[in-house]
Amino acid sequence: MKYFFIYATFLVSVQCFYDFIPDDIITFSLTANQEDVLLENITEPTLIKGAYQVNHHKDVIDFSVKTPAGKTIYSKMATNKGNFTVQANEIGLYSIIFNNKKKTNQLLTYAVDVVKDKEDKIKSTDIDPLELDIDYIHNGLSELYYDHKFQQIRYESSTQQVKEANKKIYIFTVIETIFIVLVTIWQIWYIKRLYNKRSPLLL
Repeated sequence: MKYFFIYATFLVSVQCFYDFIPDDIITFSLTANQEDVLLENITEPTLIKGAYQVNHHKDVIDFSVKTPAGKTIYSKMATNKGNFTVQANEIGLYSIIFNNKKKTNQLLTYAVDVVKDKEDKIKSTDIDPLELDIDYIHNGLSELYYDHKFQQIRYESSTQQVKEANKKIYIFTVIETIFIVLVTIWQIWYIKRLYNKRSPLLL
């Protein structure tokens, strides 16, 4: 269920902010101090569009795209999320590389779209108008559903941040209280010591 919420939120952000509908979208765990590579087989010159997002807002990865010849055509270091568009002119396997240099595992969601203009045009002309209307309604309902899930996840994320802040405040308050108690004990001891020194003189 957790992965589904992440998937739904990311799909909404891809469609709304990155302006493309992905062919594939996956959520996977990126092991600590490990590099994972996804391969995209390109059979003709085209565009590769993609987007990625690390689940926790404080975590970052190194991201890059390489051609079949091993040339880096896109890279972004220490990034939490982003999108990319690369022109794939070479035929062969393109490497989509995710590098986790942290000491902890990270949950990552990735979406990709390989643009196929000719195929898309043929498909769109063959679709019956009624099917187009049904598809439009389905997409609208899906967006509403995903938007609801997105708002729910934002609420849960905000709640978690508030809990973390409260925890820090609690720890600081405990430390401050202990410090005040120790200072008070020292002051009492010091005043008592001065009083004991002055007592013989008063007698």
